[in-house]
Amino acid sequence: MATEALWQFPIRVLALYLMVMVALRVMGKREIGQLSVFDFVVSVMIAELSTLPMENADVPLYQAAIAIGSLVLFQIVVAILQIKSHRFRHLVDGEPTILIEHGQVKDRAMRRMRYSMHDLLTQLREKGISNIADVEFAVLETSGQLSVFPKAEARPVSARDISLRVTPEVIPMPLVIDGRVVQKTLRILQRDEAWLRDELRRRGYTISEIFYATVDANGAIWIDPRDDTQS
Repeated sequence: MATEALWQFPIRVLALYLMVMVALRVMGKREIGQLSVFDFVVSVMIAELSTLPMENADVPLYQAAIAIGSLVLFQIVVAILQIKSHRFRHLVDGEPTILIEHGQVKDRAMRRMRYSMHDLLTQLREKGISNIADVEFAVLETSGQLSVFPKAEARPVSARDISLRVTPEVIPMPLVIDGRVVQKTLRILQRDEAWLRDELRRRGYTISEIFYATVDANGAIWIDPRDDTQS
């Protein structure tokens, strides 16, 4: 009996792993720092429910599946209602709070949010700002992150400030990743693997010697060879 339970354990873990993966995928792609308090609590509840059948073999997997599925369904319904109703979104997530306005700290808002000056100064330093007087607005988001907008005179000079016309940036496309050709990029470029091999051979490389290679909008190829191929 013990042997049977031992063989069942990794199967139960795999099933629960797939359940949680599907649940998080359905709930959408959001970073931990972007989760509201409500989203974070739901994620913790899903994690807790997934551990119960692992800790207690007497808990059927279908019960965990029903509980996790119900939470995901409720979360989707809440997300839809938040999109439809600003009032409902305010009720669930709250509203962003202005902590600094025109270089002045809103101490009343700080007390209401139970946010200390130490917390404020720490987040400002993390964003490269050392002087509160240089901040036009600082907004505490519902996720707990601080959005900071420096004053115009404290911002770095941009191309717009000096009326400089710049070419829009285009993200380079990967050609080779860990010695493997990215066929999707070749299709976009309307090229074949023979063209790529010729281009790399002209630069003294073979595909297997390359860890990462990209091509930009101008057709320039950038190569990062494997460490063991460099002299």
